[in-house]
Amino acid sequence: MPISETYLNINGRIATEPIKRELNDGGESVGFLVISTERRFDKEAGEWVDGHKCSVWVTCWRRLARHVWASLHKGDEVMVAGRLRTREYDDSGTTRYINEVDAYAVGPNLARATATVVRMRTGTQAGTSEPAPVVPRAPATPPTEREARHAA
Repeated sequence: MPISETYLNINGRIATEPIKRELNDGGESVGFLVISTERRFDKEAGEWVDGHKCSVWVTCWRRLARHVWASLHKGDEVMVAGRLRTREYDDSGTTRYINEVDAYAVGPNLARATATVVRMRTGTQAGTSEPAPVVPRAPATPPTEREARHAA
């Protein structure tokens, strides 16, 4: 791990439909904006209110890009882990900055959704360059009401 790299974990909602790009080397990347909104309880109003927002552009590469492209969409709640970078660019003579994350892991936030996981093998399907899926196990049975209350 390089020295002085800034790693970030962010939970938020995908604010843009993911954008897919083909790379010169035949690979691909997928990018999307994630917005994380702080929630806090306002005692005076007696309700939860939105607080500060943090937005970052997330870029996924190669295999992660393919999986994100096939799985996630605008509005999905996600958890992203990666390296935080600030990119500087020129906008008609004005220097602007944008926070970006080079993601190494992205997944649905299971506190807000459910998911069916299909593990991918390292081999490929016959006749394609796509990884061969592993047959998923049967979904777990939902807990009984008693088990759910006990877990809470």
